[in-house]
Amino acid sequence: MHNRLRLLRTQRNWSQAELAKILGVSRQTINAIEVGKYDPSLSLAFKIAQIFRCPLPFIFLSEEKSMFERFTAKAYRAIVLAQGEGERLGHQCVGTEQILIGLIAEGNGLAAKAFKSSGVNLEAAQTEVEKIIGRGAGIQGVEYPFTHKGKQALDFAVEESQKLGHTFIGTEHLLLGVLRVTDGVAVQVLQKLNVNFDNLRQEILKEIKSLGIVAATINPSRDSNREDDLSESPPDFTSGEISTRFCAFLFSWVEPRKIGYIIGSKGGFQLPNGDIVAPRISFFSRERLKRVPRTYPELVPDLVVEIKSAFDRLISVQKTIQRFLDMGVKVALLIDPDSQTVSVYRPSSEVNVLENGQKLTVSELFPGWELTVSDLWPPAFD
Repeated sequence: MHNRLRLLRTQRNWSQAELAKILGVSRQTINAIEVGKYDPSLSLAFKIAQIFRCPLPFIFLSEEKSMFERFTAKAYRAIVLAQGEGERLGHQCVGTEQILIGLIAEGNGLAAKAFKSSGVNLEAAQTEVEKIIGRGAGIQGVEYPFTHKGKQALDFAVEESQKLGHTFIGTEHLLLGVLRVTDGVAVQVLQKLNVNFDNLRQEILKEIKSLGIVAATINPSRDSNREDDLSESPPDFTSGEISTRFCAFLFSWVEPRKIGYIIGSKGGFQLPNGDIVAPRISFFSRERLKRVPRTYPELVPDLVVEIKSAFDRLISVQKTIQRFLDMGVKVALLIDPDSQTVSVYRPSSEVNVLENGQKLTVSELFPGWELTVSDLWPPAFD
């Protein structure tokens, strides 16, 4: 498995021996991981990610995604919290009961929401877990291997993700996986808490449906290895100028009215699987984006704008526009400097192509705003 472990280690000025000591493994193990001859266990991979404070997918790269590379940020945090729960009770392992506690303690994932709706709280669950497994002998080293039933829960989570047509593993899939280990401690704990399993499953499926996104069908990330996607090449001068002009025109109308937020291409939004998607320009209405996040909103924009650069194939940009519509974007604009047109896309509507002299309007988002198409093109100075 390809990885960035050597890069991260050298950035800290750590030798292989120093990192091995921190992790409680041999120097040979670190070397084998770095050169791709050894894939770390899931627990060791999580520990490495904790030490370097980086997401697993950033550290461990693979042409064929392994299970833990597909974890969302929230699922990853739930597992880290599960490890912490094992440490709290002196158990150096992660079973279904630790995963259960991690899912509840994570607090923001779909699993946590389903537990809250079912009346399950963290303190009560921790109390029942301790009654069943008691306290362990303490922690030795840094490895937190998964128990047999813990591994079963992970395997079932993968199956649940596949059945739902998802390309990622979130807290919702982990919860469904835990419930399938019927002889696990987690199920015993939920029985003690008088949880109706059928209702809990229906609650998590309802939460999944509420997203309105089928992750397997969308991937508008700019991957140069796929001809359907936009390339990773930078925008040309003209498309960059057009992007700036469009943002300026729209911002000058949106800002005084305080109706939302306009984000440039360095920003973006986060999919349920943790992937970050960055349209050239996006708009989020104030009604939908209640709080401005420090990183990325977990919310599909109301409007996206793509501008065809000199390096793009038109069909690739059109397909990306369609993917945004499939996500739930209300309006998508494709600005083509070559034909000097603006194509307006709406779900279940024909594409409206505007030419020079015509006015662009998006009345459902910006009532009263209009922009003459010819104003988008860079001026020709004498």
